[in-house]
Amino acid sequence: ELGYQGITINTGKSDMAQKNPLGKDARVREAFELSIDREALVRVAMQGEAQAGNQCVAPNNRYYAKSVPIPKRNVVRAKQLLKEAGVTNPSFTLMTPTASDTQRMAQVIQAMAKDAGFDVKIQSTEFATALKLSDQGQYEAFLLAWSGRADPDGNLHIFLACKGPLNNSGWCKPEPDEAIEKARVTLDPAQRAKLYETVAQNVAKDRPIIYLFHRNWLWAHNARLTGLRTVPDGMVRVQGLKMN
Repeated sequence: ELGYQGITINTGKSDMAQKNPLGKDARVREAFELSIDREALVRVAMQGEAQAGNQCVAPNNRYYAKSVPIPKRNVVRAKQLLKEAGVTNPSFTLMTPTASDTQRMAQVIQAMAKDAGFDVKIQSTEFATALKLSDQGQYEAFLLAWSGRADPDGNLHIFLACKGPLNNSGWCKPEPDEAIEKARVTLDPAQRAKLYETVAQNVAKDRPIIYLFHRNWLWAHNARLTGLRTVPDGMVRVQGLKMN
């Protein structure tokens, strides 16, 4: 798919960010990420039908920053980071849509994070309500999927630009913000890739969003149907479809 499954973290959207160590300390967010085994999450929660990832685009995308590889699970390092941050048994609430797949993901993440000392409380919330709470900053962490856009700007600007309309993490830094804005008016793919690499490096450092994986699109159809074209946006084009 063009989109991603990730966890948006309230790092500055509201005062809730500073009331929880996950929101106010990047070391705690790093520890949380290091408690997660993305490959295992994909196998258990998605029956293997996804590609692990750590950026807004999949690893096979031309704009994926190879200098920011997917971190491997490291519970020992996660515990060290929590110790460095002076945090013992951090607890936070993970707001999760009520769909069965997101519930499975949340439960797997909850179990993994527990190994590093995190107490993750799952808050099952109707999707529209969850979006409203996220927009208001009334959350600590939000397990959210994005359908994605063909151009990477559609996966970045609205969520990570300082004035992005869906920047519900509240994250805002001059360097990546400038890179996002500059990439919007840059035509050369190589130059755009360098700008997006700057964004990826900053996001990997601060973790306002922890990207988890990119789902495989699945289609079920009658064996007599021919002409089906699989497109990364997940939309079925009816042109050329025939029943034999």
